[in-house]
Amino acid sequence: MKAASATLHHGVCEMRIKYEVSAGGLALRRRVDSGFDMLLIGRGEPRVWSLPKGHVEPNESNEDAAIREVREETGCNAVIIEKLSEIAYWFYINQRKHKKSVHFYLMRYTDGDTADHDHEADEAAWFEIGAAKKALKYVNEKRLVDLALEMLSKMSPDIVGPAPLPEAEPEREVRSS
Repeated sequence: MKAASATLHHGVCEMRIKYEVSAGGLALRRRVDSGFDMLLIGRGEPRVWSLPKGHVEPNESNEDAAIREVREETGCNAVIIEKLSEIAYWFYINQRKHKKSVHFYLMRYTDGDTADHDHEADEAAWFEIGAAKKALKYVNEKRLVDLALEMLSKMSPDIVGPAPLPEAEPEREVRSS
């Protein structure tokens, strides 16, 4: 993370900006019906569902951070298929402006159990991809689902791995709020 300091320029104080870089993944697994399930993390009550993501550590690549964050926050391992997109946004904390860039990767589930997620998420769960898009809180993450589906339409479904699904967990239903 870098911080730009405030300076006085022609009598106007320019605000300090903190730059943050994170990485995360849109992890998928194949379904028996040839569709896909997507891995989400949930926080709070009522649940706010989002994609797993977190800060890139010093000397860590964006790709390695995405793999690590998916593993830590969901309990599941995944490998990168392809870079999906970068989302950049601004926000304020204590009157300090932040610019955050999040590098997202399309990923394929390899193994693991959502029960093994870390303390940063209250829950990790598999959703059918359409239900996952509905459950996601943030519009930019919903757009990533559309982008992933567009990318997948140009690839072999086997890129996401073989069907059928592991029988470990039932899929979640999206509840209307």
